[in-house]
Amino acid sequence: MSTHSRAPLLVATRSAGKMRELVPLLAEKGIAAESLAEAGFVEDPRESTIEAFDTFEQNALAKARWFSALAPGRAVLAEDSGLTVAALDGRPGVRSKRWANVALEAQALDDANNAALVAALEGVADRRACYVCVAVIVERDRTWSARGETRGTIGLAPHGANGFGYDPWFRSDELGVTFAEATLDEKASVSHRARAVRAVLDAYLRADG
Repeated sequence: MSTHSRAPLLVATRSAGKMRELVPLLAEKGIAAESLAEAGFVEDPRESTIEAFDTFEQNALAKARWFSALAPGRAVLAEDSGLTVAALDGRPGVRSKRWANVALEAQALDDANNAALVAALEGVADRRACYVCVAVIVERDRTWSARGETRGTIGLAPHGANGFGYDPWFRSDELGVTFAEATLDEKASVSHRARAVRAVLDAYLRADG
């Protein structure tokens, strides 16, 4: 574990599932994570308009800059991630969270998105998929960014009760099980989010030696 002494990073997500993964990744580097709620940021309806871009990079940067403007001087970590499916020409991609286009939240939204995925792949033999994540840290006028990917296939049935989002359907090539069957530590050893976040944290920590 790093011995760097840093102020907590403000983590720009409202997702409890993402926070469960991000907190230990920051702890590996000796950095504490502070959620938006812990920092006193009440959810603003305008937050739903932040991720309006066509790339993970643009969306992650927009989110980091949004909360950096609300917390001047604070280092802010944001990420955008999603599932890309070869047979669907990379969809759902940056629309992964909103693919089903329904006004639902939490598990109900996950269920709707997964149902849309299954329907789109009905009768499709090529089920190759890739999870992608871009993580960004913004601190004053400085920006660090990193991308992580992990490959797998979309199964014919869901397996496992861990994880969130499309995890029950995504069978990891490296683990041989779905992300929902894997433990948090197993997922963190290969996941797109872990790879992106570890890389951006390393760059952030190197910046000041």
